[in-house]
Amino acid sequence: MDIKCRKTSCKYNHGYTCRAREVNIGNCAECDSFDADTTKSAEDFSRNMFEAGTENYANSRHIREVKLSCDKCECLFNDEKKCSANGITVIDQGHGQTLCSTFIKDKE
Repeated sequence: MDIKCRKTSCKYNHGYTCRAREVNIGNCAECDSFDADTTKSAEDFSRNMFEAGTENYANSRHIREVKLSCDKCECLFNDEKKCSANGITVIDQGHGQTLCSTFIKDKE
């Protein structure tokens, strides 16, 4: 699986694929690796990705190519501060929040 990002204003976002070398999901499931690029103003049309053509999407990037850490202790995929998910998706929650939508609360 891969790392998808719907935060179109991030400098690491390339066609909805994260190109950061390291990604950290911090408290409250926020992406701490987000770095704003004020020159980007692309609209997020990924909600309609199955209706749109694929020319706007970058090739997938395998999660093993990225150092993916997670400080969200209550997440099901947190394995000693390393993310064990097959892939993650980061979303733009609005109001400056950039969240990991893959977060699932661990019942333990």
